[in-house]
Amino acid sequence: MHDMWKDMFFIGGPILEKILRPVIVYIFLIVGLRLSGKRELAQLNPFDLIVLLTLSNTVQNAIIGNDNSVTGGIIGATSLLAINYLVIRFLYDHRKLEQIVEGSPDILIEDGKVH
Repeated sequence: MHDMWKDMFFIGGPILEKILRPVIVYIFLIVGLRLSGKRELAQLNPFDLIVLLTLSNTVQNAIIGNDNSVTGGIIGATSLLAINYLVIRFLYDHRKLEQIVEGSPDILIEDGKVH
């Protein structure tokens, strides 16, 4: 019984690694999704959803490494949430950089006319 608890919560590597891995993957995904265009982020069809789901599965091991512990997963998830919060707060204070990262909106309908 003791081994079960140890296996579940014992971190299999340095904590700093558990924090840096999600941050690096987060930055890569932000840049990659931004370069792939708006379609990947907003206008999803079933094929786009499949790509996003397989992309998340592909980078999953890069985020937590060989560690399958609950603690390692919580540290990785917390790191992702923290970096996302910091990026959003930073972009909120820097509107020009936000425009570069998020792009400009496309006007679909203007004055009742479809573009």
